[in-house]
Amino acid sequence: MSTIPHLPIFVEDDAIENGSQIILKLIRPDWDLGKIRYKLFTDGITNKLVGLFNDSRPEEDGVLVRVYGKNTEQIIDRKSEFENFKFLYQAGVAPDLYATFDNGMVYKYIRGETLTTTTVREPTIYRLVARTMARFHRLGASGKRADDGTTKSELWSKMEQFANLIPERYSSPFKDLQFRKTFPQGVKSLRADIETLKALLENIGSPVVFCHNDLLLTNILVQCDKAVGGSPVSVAFIDYEYAMFNYQAFDIANHFIEFAGVQEPDFSLYPNVDLQIDWLRSYLEEYIGESLDQNDQRVAVLKNQVDMFVIASHLLWIFWSLVQSEISAIDFDYLKYAERRFTLYMSAKSSLIK
Repeated sequence: MSTIPHLPIFVEDDAIENGSQIILKLIRPDWDLGKIRYKLFTDGITNKLVGLFNDSRPEEDGVLVRVYGKNTEQIIDRKSEFENFKFLYQAGVAPDLYATFDNGMVYKYIRGETLTTTTVREPTIYRLVARTMARFHRLGASGKRADDGTTKSELWSKMEQFANLIPERYSSPFKDLQFRKTFPQGVKSLRADIETLKALLENIGSPVVFCHNDLLLTNILVQCDKAVGGSPVSVAFIDYEYAMFNYQAFDIANHFIEFAGVQEPDFSLYPNVDLQIDWLRSYLEEYIGESLDQNDQRVAVLKNQVDMFVIASHLLWIFWSLVQSEISAIDFDYLKYAERRFTLYMSAKSSLIK
């Protein structure tokens, strides 16, 4: 990847289309703005995303302009995200990155359909997801390392970072009341649980790998081949802002939870045991490079590790949601989401921590 230009432009939340036009003039000066089709993607709960397509030149790739969510620099290290993007591009995983600007980045549009709560359960698709995640996790072995040369998990420090950003009192009286009803003692006990979970989970044998950490359904694209009847042939992962070194089992558990969907999640859609076993076998075959029987003990070991890391996913995103409820301008009920994850967290805690 050659040097990526930085454009000194700030795109306002309420003027994304206009801001995107200014950016497009700079990176695609030969495109006729009068023939550009705009598509605002509305599923994101961290950033805002607009696609720009030149319908008069359909052979050319579309352009995506991603505008960082308001105040998200408090929870996301944008420099690390940029470095991750470059690393993943060089590994053949990420799309072409065209430019950065003051509050976002511009990159190639990847064709495909985002997963739904139905398609994520289709065997041909979830096996592709499993194998793609395995290849993603193996990337760390081919060069991606933490600054100190180790592969220590960053999960616990990320939890601490999010927890430290939760406000003592919400600026919205309604939100503050809602928060205190669900968390009458604040988040002090939840913060104490970070060390409890760390002691419980860090030595169960789950390897630390380079993880995506945010494989919700809208961050996975299915790509089909019309030549074979429109059958799915590959999947692509997008949005790497939460990518970091983490436990293998966390990334898988987190994805299983995301079977629930995004806007109106139904957590009863967590995959059943048979689906989990088949998914994990597909994953391990790609990860270790050999065929496995579904009764292979290594599948059972990984399933147990994934089961245990479910609680860590709940805790991380509870903290994240409570921060986003204060700082985000995106129309999403973060407090309600935190409440729902808290209910699941407490249920998992009661069975896991005696």
